[in-house]
Amino acid sequence: MLKILNLEIKHIIEYKFLLFMYFIMPLFVGFFVYSTISKALIVDIPIGIVDLDNSSESRNLIFDINSSSVLKIAKQYGSIKEAKNDIASKNIYALVVIPNHFEANIKKHIAPEVAIYYNTQLVFIGKNIQSALTLVFKNKDAKLNFTRNIANSKNTTLALGKSIEFMPKIISLYNPHSNFSQFLLTAILPCSWQLFIILCMIALIAHDERDVGFIKNKINRLNSIHKHLAVKFLINTIIFFVWWLIMNNVFYALDYPNNGSFYILVLNAIITIFAYNSIGLFIYALIRSHIRSISIAAFYSAPSLAFLGITYPLNSMDLFPTFWSSILPIMRYMQVYIEQANYGLDPIYSLRLIIANLPFLLFGILGAIIYKKKRPI
Repeated sequence: MLKILNLEIKHIIEYKFLLFMYFIMPLFVGFFVYSTISKALIVDIPIGIVDLDNSSESRNLIFDINSSSVLKIAKQYGSIKEAKNDIASKNIYALVVIPNHFEANIKKHIAPEVAIYYNTQLVFIGKNIQSALTLVFKNKDAKLNFTRNIANSKNTTLALGKSIEFMPKIISLYNPHSNFSQFLLTAILPCSWQLFIILCMIALIAHDERDVGFIKNKINRLNSIHKHLAVKFLINTIIFFVWWLIMNNVFYALDYPNNGSFYILVLNAIITIFAYNSIGLFIYALIRSHIRSISIAAFYSAPSLAFLGITYPLNSMDLFPTFWSSILPIMRYMQVYIEQANYGLDPIYSLRLIIANLPFLLFGILGAIIYKKKRPI
């Protein structure tokens, strides 16, 4: 077994593509994703203003909007038409239109209708814009009510009590500070990780058949195809478990939640690696083509981010995406991660999800049988 291990390690060192996929590409993807979304909170989102009233009240509202840490007024326009191109090109992400007679309506106690235009396709940004503007308008309304009530009652305490609206206390159990990088980084990196596992497993097996004559002598000398597959399985598992440890430590260094059992997370990672190793072996054994196997593996695992239920709820998906998510081990991996890291649930609840990934290991056994029967030596 040690001879086989040494031989496989030697081949990885000699095979530049595998070296690149194992050690360079994950590092590049990790740095690229982190540098792209490392900013924890969304601030200074550029928006536009159309002030059709041009009164002291409208200028006060513009000042209040610009005081928000989330929003930044990038430009004022004379009309909606002028702002149309800037919204389309994302120079601004929203447009606030203050109507005519804004100040007059306030003095007449008529609620003014301030129009807000934003692109609802930009879900996360749109949500932040909507929340920030809602807060600004509520504060503005409270100020106006206080001014009105103090004039009527001449009692500051009574006027303040009448001015403050009922505000529910909403407690967020996951990502309470709306940390943008935590929301995406903890999903994108595991999805990239699982893609590398399956692609590298296929590349590691496919490397043997680049020189059938050489591998035939090697098999005759070391006398077991299954031992070679077991060693490849082990190598791929160790390398990507180390990458998982690095990824987990990065999350810890970024102060992301880490409330649950580390041992459950370790078990979760190992079973997930085993599952993708098994699927990769099965795909290659069935197809026997490096390029086509990689294409199918990428087609199978690359859309995982969309089907995890993090960016879009699973219970709102149609039958096909629900089915696709059920055949992805990473889906249960992420459920366990969220249960443990964020909520610190009892490990028993997470074990059932980990166990649900065990049937994927049958693909490894079936793949090994098919691989041995179809081997061209």
